[in-house]
Amino acid sequence: MQRILFLFLFTAIFLFWEAADFSVQQVLAQNYAKEDEKALIAEKERQKFLTEMQTLLNAASKAGFSEKEIREITVTRKGKVVHVWDFLEQAKLQQKKDALAKKRSKPRERYLTVMDIAEEMQSGETRDLDAIKDKSTFIGAEEK
Repeated sequence: MQRILFLFLFTAIFLFWEAADFSVQQVLAQNYAKEDEKALIAEKERQKFLTEMQTLLNAASKAGFSEKEIREITVTRKGKVVHVWDFLEQAKLQQKKDALAKKRSKPRERYLTVMDIAEEMQSGETRDLDAIKDKSTFIGAEEK
């Protein structure tokens, strides 16, 4: 009788443990989904603000405002004063930077080998030597 009770109790604890673990994983997954959703909503709001500011600047330029007046346009957003021209320029620079970062980072589907590392070091040494040679090349009496 004790053996049956022990087996029953052991399986019940095991099943309860698995169910609790599964529910914790679901809760964690829901938390990550909420964070992703909040990030998407914030990005959509930011993009909407950028398009509104761009249309504002376009309307100002069509209305005949001078370049100086367009650069001085400000908007209050969430209690803060935002210079529209500067904000849009910074957004453009950030987009270029993100695009360049995406372009540079190409995921490789293989591991680096010793030969890959040696070739990279050798090419780096060659570039350094070429740079030193270019700096120390003399043209007539003056250094290049």
